[in-house]
Amino acid sequence: MEVNTLIFEIGITCFILFLSGLLATKLRLTLIPLYIFTGLFLGRFVQKTVVTDFLSEVGIILLLFIIGLEYSLGGLLRNKHRLLTVGLYDLAFNLPVGLIAGLAIGWDIMTSLFLSGIVYISSSAIICKNIIELKRSAYPETECLLGILVFEDIFIAIYLAVLSGMITVGKLEVTPLSLAILKALGFCAVLMLIGKLLKKYLEELLDVKSTELFVLLMFSIIILTASAARFLGLSDATGAFFAGMVIAETRQKAKTLELIAPLQYITVAIFFVSFGIITDYSAFGEVFWWALLLVGVSIPFKLLTGIFAGRVYGLNRRAQIRLGLGLLPRGEFSIVIAAVATTFTGGFGHHIQALTVLYVLILAILGSILMRFSDVLATAVAGKKVTKVSQ
Repeated sequence: MEVNTLIFEIGITCFILFLSGLLATKLRLTLIPLYIFTGLFLGRFVQKTVVTDFLSEVGIILLLFIIGLEYSLGGLLRNKHRLLTVGLYDLAFNLPVGLIAGLAIGWDIMTSLFLSGIVYISSSAIICKNIIELKRSAYPETECLLGILVFEDIFIAIYLAVLSGMITVGKLEVTPLSLAILKALGFCAVLMLIGKLLKKYLEELLDVKSTELFVLLMFSIIILTASAARFLGLSDATGAFFAGMVIAETRQKAKTLELIAPLQYITVAIFFVSFGIITDYSAFGEVFWWALLLVGVSIPFKLLTGIFAGRVYGLNRRAQIRLGLGLLPRGEFSIVIAAVATTFTGGFGHHIQALTVLYVLILAILGSILMRFSDVLATAVAGKKVTKVSQ
């Protein structure tokens, strides 16, 4: 493809993304489904190139870095007991769903394990955006909701690292599995130790006055950490996530977020668009009813999570229902896992890709709508609404 043609297509893609964003704003919807729809539409006219592949990969890395940047290791350790309890409830109820569904479809164990993660993980980006837009920060269930998201993000980062470490093996074996787990935990432990033991030197390294030089330094740290993870046979997204958690412990967290987030916006948008472009339309018919079934099963299990996790935080039934409804949206991590799964040589890549697109589109939209009306639904189920303080 000629360079001029490629630049023109990227320009057109960005403009269409802008129009999609305006539509999403008018409809008060999250951007992720609109980006994927844009990719599905553009797939009829354009193809992925090495440039869009590069931007997509950078987008995944920056997205996971920004998510990791939102989590402070110290804050997590202070609430570790409740965080662990509610996280394990969520894990026990939701992780097996995708695995069972994948095996029922006829997929092998490895592909089904990828689907397990896709179905389990809620969308931190969509849920946090909804909390802000709906002004739910002061609601009693919000602390528990954010705690579950923290647990999910950390668990799925390690889970993805383990799966990506097993991809080259092609089957489930005890030795490769143990090695992959040790690599993932070892890599995370090293980064956490760097953040704690070498914090003083890290602060000095990041103390760069020039904005331009600071961005270059931070971008190099992110990419090199992601590359180190890949060198160990892990996911580069995993490396970026834990790099974000390390930087979150420094005084440069706010500055990093302010300067790196704009780079993330366009690359993440292109990632979702590219995922839509390469999605195999012909597989939609084969997985459509499975996608609907997964949606139908996911909703009650997340509601069950809300009930049990809500009890740990002493929430009443209304807050528990709102908590469960708040966990429904799926988005960025599900797409990232599906993107990694397409590199797996088991022959089901196009099926898991199509199933993930349908599943994410439905729950990203439906989950956001149900969260918006969760007050009404919770009141209808649990009884008359009282003051916000006692909700």
